[in-house]
Amino acid sequence: MKKVLIIGYGDIGQRVSRLLPEHQIIGVSRNNNTQDHNTSWHQWDWLSGRSLELPNVEISTVIVILKPTSFDEKGYQTGYLKAAEIIIKNLNHSFDYQKLVVVSSTRVYGEKNGRGITETAAPQPDDFRGHIILEYEQIMRDQSKVEPLILRPSGLYDPKQKWMQKFINSFEAKQHSLSSKESNRFDRNILATIISNYVAQKKLAELSGIFICSEPSKIFSELFAEQYPDKNFEDFFIASDHSGKSFNFQKLIASNLMG
Repeated sequence: MKKVLIIGYGDIGQRVSRLLPEHQIIGVSRNNNTQDHNTSWHQWDWLSGRSLELPNVEISTVIVILKPTSFDEKGYQTGYLKAAEIIIKNLNHSFDYQKLVVVSSTRVYGEKNGRGITETAAPQPDDFRGHIILEYEQIMRDQSKVEPLILRPSGLYDPKQKWMQKFINSFEAKQHSLSSKESNRFDRNILATIISNYVAQKKLAELSGIFICSEPSKIFSELFAEQYPDKNFEDFFIASDHSGKSFNFQKLIASNLMG
């Protein structure tokens, strides 16, 4: 049975483990102990100064899913940069692994990257979050024993949890001002499918490098109309004329990572 190590084991990690019932999942997180039948969970606060201590096992794939410790600049530096240095040092010291998956974000593409962004476009982050996440990717690429698969998803969502619905259900007569005309999103379930396919399918084992994970951009007013055909979009939201960035995800489609 192949062993998969997920560092930052939370919602996405749990979705991945459910798609890999024939694999043994080792879930590591700082404070989350949710686990499935094929998962053994270990608590490790990588910011505490302690080393990662696991039974001496051979790992086929390592999956790293980090998040900021807070949403200010220091929280991003700690949650991504400091954490990455500690985690990759522990991995390289203690384990042999054949594959590494790093979950990143399309945040590294600022508005200057424009429309139809592909993986060949040089990222141009325009805020500290994008800059720090891009630096995090570089740490993982430079220090890993293997060339990682770097997944850059757009805003992750759960189809069962609709943020518009939540906003409208608690609406208190104050319209929400939208920063752009359209939304760039990616389904959490599809991201989990991509990761599980990469882990399980031998034909995908040679893949590495960067993959943009995004769905077609969708106008916010269209999203609203799908959910609330009998309501008026302008009663709840202040629309934006700013189109923002969009992504071309043909590389992802051609890779067969989505199955």
